[in-house]
Amino acid sequence: RLQNGFPIHKKRSKFGVSKQASDRRSVGDADMEGSMPKVVPSKLESYGAKKGSLDERHEIDMENKDRLAEMSSEDINQARKELMSGLAPSLIEKLLKKANIEEDQGAERDAEKDAETIAEGKNASFKPPPSKVNSDLKDDGIASSQPPSHMDDLTFNPEDSPIKPPAYLQSVSTLLGSPASPAIHFPRPPTPPALDPEDPDFLAKLHSTYFPSLPSNPNALSWMQPPDAAENEAYSPSLDDLLPSAVRFDFKGRLLPPRLASQIPPSKGLHHHGTAPEAAGYTVPELSHLSRSSFPSQRCIAYQTLGRILYRLGTGVFGPEDHVLCQGLWKCIDQGRVLETLTAEAARDEATGNRTCWATATEAVWLWRKGGGRKWRAT
Repeated sequence: RLQNGFPIHKKRSKFGVSKQASDRRSVGDADMEGSMPKVVPSKLESYGAKKGSLDERHEIDMENKDRLAEMSSEDINQARKELMSGLAPSLIEKLLKKANIEEDQGAERDAEKDAETIAEGKNASFKPPPSKVNSDLKDDGIASSQPPSHMDDLTFNPEDSPIKPPAYLQSVSTLLGSPASPAIHFPRPPTPPALDPEDPDFLAKLHSTYFPSLPSNPNALSWMQPPDAAENEAYSPSLDDLLPSAVRFDFKGRLLPPRLASQIPPSKGLHHHGTAPEAAGYTVPELSHLSRSSFPSQRCIAYQTLGRILYRLGTGVFGPEDHVLCQGLWKCIDQGRVLETLTAEAARDEATGNRTCWATATEAVWLWRKGGGRKWRAT
């Protein structure tokens, strides 16, 4: 009922509420007791099934042992041959592996127990651990007997000889026979004959021995052949005069006469496969050609050497400006466009291209102007 829009307070009895709660609890307990499974019968059934399986295995084991004891060695061998011929080899291999695994596991367990007994310093008798089923039955207050065990009490003696496997057990490799290893052939290449670099036909023998399938191109290997006398005549000490385009310089811009160029060893780095390969040094046309190389290191060497030659040429180290040698060198510089190449490289932004090439070209232009150069070009 409502009073002024609100429900009227009703006084309830505490006894009625507690009685209803107790009734509900009693009904719930009864339901739980009815739904819970009986523990004791299930344990008894499992113990009976386990006991029956143990008895059956023990009986089968005893029958097999008695039958083997009655058979002679010839009967055993005959029975083994019949089994081997009637069963598949894969099945025989699995059974023998299983027997070996069970023996290995048993031997490991015996070895561990023997080690524990030796550590204690006394002989110990083996007793099987209590079964979980028996402990559960004792906890429930139900009397039960110990299940029969197929193992007797064992006593360890360190002086006893080790246990040997039965004679009728053989390894898988003995029964099935080890497979014959396949013959593996590793081909070996024939040993090439030793080549003599001093042999005149060294290049031809090199190609026929190591590169017989490639086409032969003697011109590509001509640089490996020693230069003949005609090539070295271009800068021979026996010459009476030289062209300015044939004059050679070292990396510091100093002039190398033919007699000195023939005495410098190749370890100085001044020999190359140009004109007169046995003469050391570079000519101005060779340096101008090298300044346009695609390799930055070659351009740097050419820029640096040309700058030092221009400085010495401008300061009059090679003679006055109207001298035949100086005029011929300036002609080679103009024909090779050396000054245009150096100024273009020095005027380039240092952030683009090779920074070392820019630095050496800038140094070469500075040396040219420092030496004065040609009066009408050094302004």
